[in-house]
Amino acid sequence: MKSFAKFTLALSLVLALVAAVSGVWLWQEMWSHPGVSISINGEDLYLGEMASGHWAELLVGGLITGVVLLFVLPLVLLLGVGLPLLIVGGVLVCVVGTVLAALFSVGAVLGSPLILLGLVLWLLLRDRRPKRNAQA
Repeated sequence: MKSFAKFTLALSLVLALVAAVSGVWLWQEMWSHPGVSISINGEDLYLGEMASGHWAELLVGGLITGVVLLFVLPLVLLLGVGLPLLIVGGVLVCVVGTVLAALFSVGAVLGSPLILLGLVLWLLLRDRRPKRNAQA
């Protein structure tokens, strides 16, 4: 693996570790203050009063968010940005190829008498003797 790829991989792993540690520290800090609450639709939920159902809902919400960020978002970006760019690139290549083929075709039709004359001259003036290999 190249050194830039190693550096990028190491940096991303370090940043992921820092994010995880920061999340744990933030969670511990929220638990240490009993007055901290989460407000959803104007209803305050205190962390100490949350039942197991609330924690399950929080876990399911986090899992759904993770799946969306890991799978859905890259697919949307790939199909929404990458695919149109590939289509536009393919159309441009086809258009440029068609224009070049038309130009070469017109050039071949207009220059065909000269091309045929050049071919005849080359066939007449070329050296027909087989080349001998140098023997040492």
